[in-house]
Amino acid sequence: MSDRVLRFPERTWDELEGLPQPLRNAAHRTIFHLLEESVPALADPFPEVDPLPGAYRLHLPSDGLTIWYTVTESPDGQVVIVVQYLKADT
Repeated sequence: MSDRVLRFPERTWDELEGLPQPLRNAAHRTIFHLLEESVPALADPFPEVDPLPGAYRLHLPSDGLTIWYTVTESPDGQVVIVVQYLKADT
């Protein structure tokens, strides 16, 4: 298994920290799961109309949360997962 790294743009980290505690806990669980399985079966390519390589939307209806993220691989084989955006479903 290659090394995997999680990254958060500053605004995304602020969005994560601003979520209510139950949503924040769900986001943490899901995001750390991405270290084991960077493209879970529930992840949809994003945008759906003209998918960008490595861009995904992970909708978690039971938690009321959607996470958008990208997955890239560096030349040395390291997988980089960048959480781009988090949104509580309303």
